[in-house]
Amino acid sequence: MSLDLNDLQGGSSSWKPEDIGDKITGVITSVKRVQQTDFQTGEPLEWSNGDPRMQTVVELQTELDDGDDDDGIRSVWMKGGANFEAKEGKGRSGEVALVDAAKAAGATSIDEGAKLQVIMSGLAKPTTRGFQPAKLYSMKYTAPTSTVDVSDLDFDD
Repeated sequence: MSLDLNDLQGGSSSWKPEDIGDKITGVITSVKRVQQTDFQTGEPLEWSNGDPRMQTVVELQTELDDGDDDDGIRSVWMKGGANFEAKEGKGRSGEVALVDAAKAAGATSIDEGAKLQVIMSGLAKPTTRGFQPAKLYSMKYTAPTSTVDVSDLDFDD
């Protein structure tokens, strides 16, 4: 068994948009589903039927650079839900916006090597008193293109 050091060190820096219009663009280096945790206790969250509450984490290779140790990779954490009503701006939950963007590009999957632009485009009406409103997003997905390196072609006679 092996343990990825990023699991101990927290992995890449997270992208944390603050204002409507904040955006990030990069090439997808990984995409995974992880269980949500409670903000206050850190405990894993489950639905009322006992199923885990999942979210999507997309890592993007960006051109951002915050110093010598910065590799430019940023994690974008996305939750689902289609029932958000915009209080300000427009948009969808992160997972819904990602699916919408992929479908608009004609894709049937979210793939490493694809280009993704994420814009925080709005804020939802708060659903829980005392909590911050959910951030809403708009995205553009460009599927990866595959190429063949000329050196891989063998034309021996």
